[in-house]
Parts: sequence; structure tokens; C-alpha cells
Amino acid sequence: MSDLTLYYFPASYYSQRALLALYEKNAKFKHKVVFIHSGDQNDPTYMRMNPAGQVPVLTDGKKVITESDAVIRYVDENVHTGSTLIPDESSPVGKEVARLWKLINAVKVEIVTFGVVNFQDLSKSGLHPMAQGMKGFLGKRSDEIKKNLTALADKYPDLRDAYNVKIESAFNFQQNYQNRELVVQILNDLEKTFDEMERTLKKVTEEQGVSDPWLVGPRFTAADIALTTLLDRISFLGLAERYFTPEIRPLLYSYFKRLGTRKSVQQVRAGIAGIPRLFILRKLKKSSPFVVGALAVGIAAAVAYNIVNKK
Repeated sequence: MSDLTLYYFPASYYSQRALLALYEKNAKFKHKVVFIHSGDQNDPTYMRMNPAGQVPVLTDGKKVITESDAVIRYVDENVHTGSTLIPDESSPVGKEVARLWKLINAVKVEIVTFGVVNFQDLSKSGLHPMAQGMKGFLGKRSDEIKKNLTALADKYPDLRDAYNVKIESAFNFQQNYQNRELVVQILNDLEKTFDEMERTLKKVTEEQGVSDPWLVGPRFTAADIALTTLLDRISFLGLAERYFTPEIRPLLYSYFKRLGTRKSVQQVRAGIAGIPRLFILRKLKKSSPFVVGALAVGIAAAVAYNIVNKK
């Protein structure tokens, strides 16, 4: 399959899941970055492709696949390289993958993310610098989103219903992440989720005799993709010390550390680290395409220098 295109933003939780699936399958695909902080996902062209106005979106020719779980399934079924991410769901291992995937999906990650950014004292070790920068964005988020979406709804009548759904969703979401009691409750409930992950890893280790296992054994599956993105988000919010350390859930801590050695995870994390450069290139592109060309040459030269001189 050579006609795959992923529309995503590197820091988007659900985009990271889609990226992990594509990388795990060694899929060839085109990258289309959607700058969600700038509202690119609300552009009418994008909204006609995905009326929910969310990332990720995977296209395969004229076929459009929305929502990360559906993207993972599609990639696993249609890309015939890499290992199987979703085992036969009638098999014991397939049922276990489905159970764990569902359990992790139940975590209200968006409320956790924006709730901790809003109430930064809830972070254990401090937010990642990129997360700290989201605080100012939150202050203007609701009013600006409503204003922009209302204008778009008036301008594009065929998309009015879709934009109105987004307006209502944005309002409800703001009410949730600004509710400290709700955010704290979700963080407390996460303890149970991670307890189950620890029990699962212990069971796999004992029953299968596998050292350093993934969630269902030596095979990395869709359940691991879900857990990987959750653990990385928790770390991003400065909450790792609360949920997994050598003393608190040591098997989960070991799991998290091993993720850093996996190529697909390294690729996703590199994409997040490269976000500032993406914004610079986007800004320069709007001002002068000639500057972008010169900058691209400079970046390529710097990368080449670092590779040659890497110790």
C-alpha cells in the first residue's frame, strides 16, 4: 500500500496511537501535519473529510478512516508488513488484548491533560515545557473557538451542523477540565487502571516465563500502543512519580523504561520534540517561501553534521 496519508499533529494523543501503528507495521505513508492549535482541523476542506474536525485521519486513496482505533484496525488488516497488532479476537490472547485496550480507552485523557495544565499543582514533578505553554492557550480557548466556529458555521451552511456540534463540545469540555473535583477523581481512578496493568504484567511474567514482557507476552499489540500513549502522556504531565517508579508498580516502571528502546516509540517521541521546528517552518513559509528553502538547507546541513560527528 503506497497511497496512505496520515493527517495528524505530533503532540495529539490519538495521533500518536495512529503513528505507532503505522511505524510498528513498517508502513509507507505520507505525513500531513494539521496544526490543531491554529485551528487547521476546522478548515472546511478538512471538515468535509472528517466532520468531527479531529485528528488523526488516515486516507487510502479515496477511502477515509477516522478515529485512532479504526486507523489501527485498518492498518493492521491492510498493511502486510510488521507484526500483527490485533490478534484474532476469538482467541484467548485476542480477548485479552481487547480487554486491556478497552480498559485503557476508558481513561478520560483529554480531561486529565487539560485539567492538570489548568491546575498545575496536581502535577507531581512539574509539567513538560511544552505543556506549560498550553496554559495561556487555555485562557482564550473557549471564547475564541466559539467565535471562530460560529463564523465558519455562518460562512459554510453545508457544515453548520458539524460546526455547531463542535461549539457545544468545546463548551462542555471546558466545563469538565475546569472542574477540579472531577479532574482529581479521574486521577484517583487512574490508580486502579495502573494497578490492573501491574497485575497483568506480573501474571504474564509468571505464567509465560517471559522476562520484560509486553502486556500479553513477547508480542507488542494494539493494547501496548494504547498503554504507550497513556504512559507518555502521564510523564508529559509530570505524573510519572505518582503512578510508576521502581518502588510504585515496578513492573510498569520497567515497561515504561523499555519503551524508550523501541523504534516506533522513538520515532513518535522525536516527532514531538520536533514540534517547535514545525511551527518555525510554518511561520516562515507564510512570510517567505524563499526563507523556508534556505532554512531547510541549513537544517539538513546541521543534521548531517550531527550525524557525522555523533559520538
